[in-house]
Amino acid sequence: MLTGELYLADPYARRCESRVTDIERVKGRRAYITLDRTIFHPLGGGQPSDEGVISGSSGVFEVRKVIRVGSAIKHWGSFASGTLSVGDEVTCEIDWGRRYKVMRLHTAGHVLDYAMLQLYGRLVETLDAYHGPPEPYLEYNVEAKPDAGELERLANEIVLRALPVAVRIVPAGELGKHVYNAPNLSRLPGADRYRIVEIPGVNAMPCTGTHVSNTREVGRVRILRVEKFRGYVVFYDVE
Repeated sequence: MLTGELYLADPYARRCESRVTDIERVKGRRAYITLDRTIFHPLGGGQPSDEGVISGSSGVFEVRKVIRVGSAIKHWGSFASGTLSVGDEVTCEIDWGRRYKVMRLHTAGHVLDYAMLQLYGRLVETLDAYHGPPEPYLEYNVEAKPDAGELERLANEIVLRALPVAVRIVPAGELGKHVYNAPNLSRLPGADRYRIVEIPGVNAMPCTGTHVSNTREVGRVRILRVEKFRGYVVFYDVE
């Protein structure tokens, strides 16, 4: 069952009208709800899922987690009041404060990837990433510990240039013409087409996350600490 992904076209949309296509009751008032289209971004790609509310004439459902299952997007949560049924017309509203912080963090993550390139003079593989509260981080495959102060300086130098953040869809056969300074391409899953997020002159990477439209919206990037794990984990935030 295909769910239309409205957040890919407009990450700034805070609400939309949808129709319930499936409800899986779990226990008590908890359930998974599937819609014909959604503005709720699912968990994936280092980005946490959105939270918010799905409301209809007969009930209100609080969304706590969103996951992708095949081509469907399922909204997990519980009914705060009443209930909903398949076929109901509903209004979706995301927690905008949370979403916007995640957008800023995710764009900052792309900026930090480029700052690492500048710091080490080569593309640095990302082993893990989480672009959301309460503790955003990026884990890089490097032997030498990155200098937190220099990494922060390089990242904010890019942010302050107020660069546009562009999104385009490209056929798989043309991927090489559009990506640059993109680590982890060897792990890219196969697809007929890819969504590319580009910060001009910085990097252009396959990404299905939500981003701000200009780096100035990121604000100031702060490196909180750097810890050794498999590689080095850079904990960061934006303010």
